[in-house]
Amino acid sequence: MKSSKQVWIIPVAALIVLGAYHHGKLGAEAAVAPAKIGVVNVTTVLENCQKHKQWQEKMQAEQTETRKQFDKMKQELDAVQANLKLRTPGTEDYLKLRQEMMEKTALLEAKDTFYQDKVTAEMQRWTESLYQELLKVTETIAKSKGLDMILADELLDLPAPTLRDFMLTIKTKKLLYHNSQYDLTDEVLAALDKAE
Repeated sequence: MKSSKQVWIIPVAALIVLGAYHHGKLGAEAAVAPAKIGVVNVTTVLENCQKHKQWQEKMQAEQTETRKQFDKMKQELDAVQANLKLRTPGTEDYLKLRQEMMEKTALLEAKDTFYQDKVTAEMQRWTESLYQELLKVTETIAKSKGLDMILADELLDLPAPTLRDFMLTIKTKKLLYHNSQYDLTDEVLAALDKAE
């Protein structure tokens, strides 16, 4: 009886050891292979791509038009304020002009607040959309080059405007050095400009 158990135990143990060895060998080979890495300066691509420049021109034109509207409203408000100074406080004309002045002031402030919120929301939507496109283009280039990973590199502006800005940059900058042969920034920028 003992010998029949030993007959089964020895081959099973051998299979387990062989399986563990084989699994360990495959795992070690996979773990040792170095990753192929590329680098892209995201800020450079986003700020210099043609799509962003076109969007900025559109926003600049809109801002110029909005500024004209605000200037016109401000001139109207200034005229009402100047006229108000010529009136006797407490008279009917004075009260009507004061009401008009208050309404124009409130409208101007409300439009300004709305415009600032609108611009902020548009900037966020645009940047998120462009960033998503950048990610797709980067992925396509990485796959075509057989790369496993792309790291973001950001330029450090020195001297920094403030210590706070400098410390924030240090805390968020993760790539400290890379060989320039791994830099795909120009290629990603060109591909993003070509993308529809």
